Amino acid sequence: MSQDEYFSVRAAIRINVEPLQDSQAQPDADAFMAEIPAPFRVASQCGQVDNAVEKELQSLDPDDASALYRILQAQNEKITLMMGYMLSQEDDPSQRFTTHTFGASSFAYLSPAPLKHGDHARVKLFLDFPPTAIYCYGVVTHCEEKAPDGDHPPQYLIQIQYTRLLEDDRDTLIRAALHHQQKLLRKRALNRKKSSS
Repeated sequence: MSQDEYFSVRAAIRINVEPLQDSQAQPDADAFMAEIPAPFRVASQCGQVDNAVEKELQSLDPDDASALYRILQAQNEKITLMMGYMLSQEDDPSQRFTTHTFGASSFAYLSPAPLKHGDHARVKLFLDFPPTAIYCYGVVTHCEEKAPDGDHPPQYLIQIQYTRLLEDDRDTLIRAALHHQQKLLRKRALNRKKSSS
């Protein structure tokens, strides 16, 4: 599957975008692996474990294993809280933006300053579901000036395609995009139900 075949959803995800200097090249695959900060590496590994445990829990009969299920859920919530705190330390307010759309191949966000097509950036994505964060690199594929809104200065809609991203993190982005799409579909269904009643 080519990167363009992954779908994107409209959702506000907190991100950090750090454009690289003109003279700074993005790392090769080996250097990228070595560079990933420990909290992001742990978050990715926890995500893999969560997926495996979730499948096991779904196979259990809730009546037979309700106490075990509650204990495991409590442990998971504690770990999630600790991970959330650890990852929040990686969020740099000076590089913080919010996505306009995101998916497993790219994301778009609004910025007061433009970037050039072909510019590279170091990126951190902070997801609410699943609760994790992703460290990666990307390249600017589109930058479009949006008309000023009232007294506000113009904004630029910038699209960034991932160029260095762990495959497990791509799977996480697919899960996150599906989750947001399901939320949007449920909201539309509720709105239709309200308008028809």
